[in-house]
Amino acid sequence: MKLYICRTRLATAAAAQAATEAAAAVANPTGMELDLPVDPNEPTYCFCNQVSYGEMVACDNADCKIEWFHFGCVGLKEQPKGKWYCSDCAALKNRRKGR
Repeated sequence: MKLYICRTRLATAAAAQAATEAAAAVANPTGMELDLPVDPNEPTYCFCNQVSYGEMVACDNADCKIEWFHFGCVGLKEQPKGKWYCSDCAALKNRRKGR
């Protein structure tokens, strides 16, 4: 019985660690650690809700709720050519087009 409890605790601890790491990856998809002090009044952007840093791209939907996105958060390595829409606005645009 002790061995079972020990394994269960280890499995629970491992699952908790994995959940913590997964949450961290979602909160910081670029993996960049920002050790800079952040002004609480600094505006935030992107799906990650972080301040502006690095290269960013603007959504071409004038009504986009977020507007600016970090390249790493949206899977870009370079500035897109032509118009670019975030996944939320692209989905909205496609739903409207399908009507």
